[in-house]
Order: sequence, then C-alpha cells, then structure tokens
Amino acid sequence: MTARTVICHYHIFKTAGTSFEAILRQNYGDQHVSFDGPNSSSSIDHATLLKVIDSNPDANSFSSHQISLPVPAASMLRILPVVFVRHPLLRIRSAYLHVMRHQTSRPAKDVMAGFDAWFNELAEGHADQLQICNLQTNLLCRQPDQPPRAHEHRGRPLYDLNTAIKNLGAVKLIGRVEHFDQDVARFAPVIEKEGLSFRLQSPVIENIGAPDFAQAAEEQLDNFRQCIRRSTWERLIWFNEQDIELYESVSRRLDE
Repeated sequence: MTARTVICHYHIFKTAGTSFEAILRQNYGDQHVSFDGPNSSSSIDHATLLKVIDSNPDANSFSSHQISLPVPAASMLRILPVVFVRHPLLRIRSAYLHVMRHQTSRPAKDVMAGFDAWFNELAEGHADQLQICNLQTNLLCRQPDQPPRAHEHRGRPLYDLNTAIKNLGAVKLIGRVEHFDQDVARFAPVIEKEGLSFRLQSPVIENIGAPDFAQAAEEQLDNFRQCIRRSTWERLIWFNEQDIELYESVSRRLDE
C-alpha cells in the first residue's frame, strides 16, 4: 500500500498564514482543512493531529495555529510541514495593527502613535508578553508534545534556539513573509515529487495590515523605526534577539 501524503501548515500568527491558506484552498478546495482547539490557548498534540488527518481521508492539506514541530511519525503517512517566518519586528508591528483594527471601528489618524505604550505594557510582564518577545523561537523549539524549554534573563524569556533551528532544518517547505511569492514558488517541485499537485495560480494577499507591505524589508523596518521612540526600538531588538537570529538563519539557508 502506498503511503498517504499530506501538507501540514504550521501557522504562526501574523506570518502570512492566511495568504498561504488561500493558496491551499485554490489548490485543494474542500480537500483543505483548517482547525484549532476550543480556545486561543489550546495546544494540539501529535495524537490529536494524526486523528484529525485520519478523520479527513480525502484531504490533501491541513492548517493550524496550535500544532508544533517536529512532525509526528506515523506508518503509511507522509507529512510535509510548511512553516513561514517573518522578521520579528515586522511581525510585532503587524500584531499591533491587528489589535488596533479590532479595538475600534474608527482607528486613529496616526495608528502607530500608541505603539510605544502598547509595547511597554506587554514588555512589563503582561499575560500577552510572548507576542512581543521571541514568539517564533518559542513555537519552533518544541520537543514532541512538550512545552518549550525556557529561562528568564533580566526580564525576558529565552528559549532553546538551537532546537528551533534544528526543527526548521527538517522543513523543506519553508518561506519568509518578506519573500513570499519567491519562496512559495520553490514549493511546487518538492510537493509534486511527493505525489501531490501544487500551483501558485495567482498572487494571493490576505489580511494585510501594514500599508508598506510591498516594500523591501529594510524599508519597512526603517519606516517602523521612525514611528517609535529610540528606546522602544532598542528594547524591541533586545527582546527579540533570538527571533532575529532565527530569521537570519532561514534567510542564509534560502539565499544560498
């Protein structure tokens, strides 16, 4: 019997996951399944992921915010993981803009005027601090069905960066938000080699918050830096040193 092959999209918040899901729906229609647990803090273990896949025998692709690398091993099943990463400062800016859009139907004229206060509140131990501190390393450094290894360092959590890089090293379908079309274009031969069809039929951009998303990453970062206090910018970098290193490691790999 031939092993079943499915795509499994590990959807990190504000890393173009909605846009990639649209591509999966273009390719597979009703044979794409999106799922999460009952609340935002749910965590989906390997057994539950395999159960969801088994319960949808006709599906070709799956997407969830709450599954974690590495992929589970199963007989007669080949899971192709997909992960997108994003420059952490741009991901945080996008998360802030997302919050602002959902807080009021009439956003302020200068929506970025409130960023410093928002960031500093989260940085001082807010329950949502993870959103502004090494979130991608946290989510990608897991051992099977285990929480991330972490330790406190002068008011910021640090994680197992080496394991995050190792986990990503096993992911062939990896992309960067800042090079979305270019990186997704590399997916087709890998997926088709495993027996599934895949086409980037047309550019798909969904759930975009930043007005300068089409600009190069360096320009976006410069625009962002000019909108906030210097002290906030420096704290952002300090709080996200691991995510910056993780992003740069992916870029080095893809740019070789």
